[in-house]
Amino acid sequence: MKLKLLPIFILFVALMGCEKEELTAIKPEFTVASQKILAGESVTFVDQSSGQPSSWSWEFEGGSPAKSDLSGPTVIYNQPGTYAVTLEIKNSKTSAIERKTGFITVDYRDVTADFTVSSTAIKQDETVTFTDASAGMPTKWAWEFKSGTTVINSDQQNPAVKFTVPGVYSVTLVASNPKGSATVIKNNLISVLDITSVEADFTSDFNATYTGGSIKFSDKSVGTATAWNWTFEGATTSTSTQQNPTVTYANAGRYKIKLVASNTAKSSTVERSGYIVVVPGSGLTAFYPLDGSINDAGPSKLISTPFGTVAFDSADRNNLVGRTGGFGSTGGFTVADNPAMNFGTGDYSVSVWIKTATTASAMVWQESGGKGSGDNQTWVRIRGTATNLTSFSTEDAAGGSTINLTSAANGSVAETNNNAWHHIVTTRQGLITTIYIDGVKVTDRSSTVGVKTTSNEGLFKIGMQETATGFTNRFNGLIDDLIIYKKALTQAEVTALKNL
Repeated sequence: MKLKLLPIFILFVALMGCEKEELTAIKPEFTVASQKILAGESVTFVDQSSGQPSSWSWEFEGGSPAKSDLSGPTVIYNQPGTYAVTLEIKNSKTSAIERKTGFITVDYRDVTADFTVSSTAIKQDETVTFTDASAGMPTKWAWEFKSGTTVINSDQQNPAVKFTVPGVYSVTLVASNPKGSATVIKNNLISVLDITSVEADFTSDFNATYTGGSIKFSDKSVGTATAWNWTFEGATTSTSTQQNPTVTYANAGRYKIKLVASNTAKSSTVERSGYIVVVPGSGLTAFYPLDGSINDAGPSKLISTPFGTVAFDSADRNNLVGRTGGFGSTGGFTVADNPAMNFGTGDYSVSVWIKTATTASAMVWQESGGKGSGDNQTWVRIRGTATNLTSFSTEDAAGGSTINLTSAANGSVAETNNNAWHHIVTTRQGLITTIYIDGVKVTDRSSTVGVKTTSNEGLFKIGMQETATGFTNRFNGLIDDLIIYKKALTQAEVTALKNL
């Protein structure tokens, strides 16, 4: 019987030997799609090991991550170089290691040169920091800063350069790596001002005020100014040596401003004729000069709310750019209910300059009236109808009193929509409403339904009309120097305003 079992035993031993050989015949192997890449690119490793490994241990010289236990990891190489890859595989019986030296080659990318700068306008002897913003991992930098015959060089990556010679400098950067180089040139980039130079300039919080009102001036001189000499035509204090003076005006008029800015070596003068406009302050409650803003320059300093856009890029009646408001049929602004605008049954006047070629109904200004016809209100409108070319109205629940100027009744004076500047003044004194065009009284009217209560708690509108459903009859053109008085102006006062 024992002899019969021998072949079975031999077969069992042979099978066990084959299984052991199969488990121990393990060999690491791996591949990649490309062994040559550019810095910042990634590589996915494909395991091709034999012998049925059950675990993997990778080491990637220069890679990120530097190690992995995945069977097919993806690795990023950020720095140029030649790198080894090591793979150790294991199964339940054995392990094996394969190291491939210089397996991955990472090359430089093409360089794109660029930089940023801490400042582009400095004084002599100040320092500017240049920050390299080149792509492609440059390893060398060659900077040139040139103005005329003055040349400054640097090989630092982020140089801090002190400019001791005044001038306008162009900046050139050549950034390079072992693969190549690239150049960027920024012409006339750095302005280095002579420390002794000065160029006088100034601004003011308003370009207009009223008698008794004040204007704050701000020095905006460029360069080095250590002394200031101001001359204020028409002001109560005609001169000042302060850098930012505030002055008061006692008399109406249009006045010149002069500033001499200087240092121990040089001086500069700026002079602006007609820069400040001063309107009569007696009875004044609000003043909108529309000199770059919709702010009230009168004594009340009322807050305005824009609706749409009012532009300030056109010339006024004196050909001064930026000193008038442009209402492009979509812009306007409002002022919240305020005693300055609440005329009630009292006397009042509104003076305004306009320039328009509109053929559509256009409201210049409107007090209250948001509930529509029959509401308390007063207004001036252009082209209310095809024949009513310029109109002035007072209205309340008892009825309205309106002056409509027509070509048939009033001649060409009614045509204030002929694309020329016109001065319109409207007054109310008791029952009498009056309209003046370009300093001349055109007509008046006596209300037959009593003195109108022209204000409620509504908004004051400039450049548009308020109705029960919103804003309409937008003004398309220029509006300038809208002035409100709580009194009826005389002919002499109207003439004075027209001549400002």
